[in-house]
Amino acid sequence: MSKKRFVQNVIARSLPRPEKRQAALAYALELWEWLCKEGYGADQPSQPRESKNWIELLSQHQRKAFDAFWAAFDLKRDRNNAAMRWYQLGELSRDEYQEIITAARQEAGKPIPPGQSRKMAQGWLFEMRWLDYSKAPIDDSKRLVMELNRLRNELIGLESLYKASKTPELLTQITKLKAQIKEKQSCKNS
Repeated sequence: MSKKRFVQNVIARSLPRPEKRQAALAYALELWEWLCKEGYGADQPSQPRESKNWIELLSQHQRKAFDAFWAAFDLKRDRNNAAMRWYQLGELSRDEYQEIITAARQEAGKPIPPGQSRKMAQGWLFEMRWLDYSKAPIDDSKRLVMELNRLRNELIGLESLYKASKTPELLTQITKLKAQIKEKQSCKNS
């Protein structure tokens, strides 16, 4: 939050009478300075996001399957982020990829009610919507591997955010996430 917006919010919330406005302004400015001194004030300048070409990061096997998925999925928007989600699935068997592609084709053929739009490929993959079309229930070991992949990717993201900002709350989230990963790995190994 900017200093200007902070001061405006403090004054707007206190609704001082006209004769008290100058005192309210002084209070808001003093509070801002104190918060900055304690490390809670001014935002850090934002850094440009690191962008990756996820399509280039796909293995040859993943790329071939992703291209087939992209051709089958009806909504052609945000291909790079869809490729990121495909990458996060990890290396799957040919049959597993085919199951996803078949479900994407079925999703593309599904009528959409008026006023609604189709889910973008990125969200469709993240939410594992192909399972809605699956004839066979997914076995627990496969679900566990996919969940571990999701948690590891979330950990990578949080660690890069922490590296940039050193926010203590992120460190707490990272610790919890590492514990979840450890717990899931112990379930996988047992």
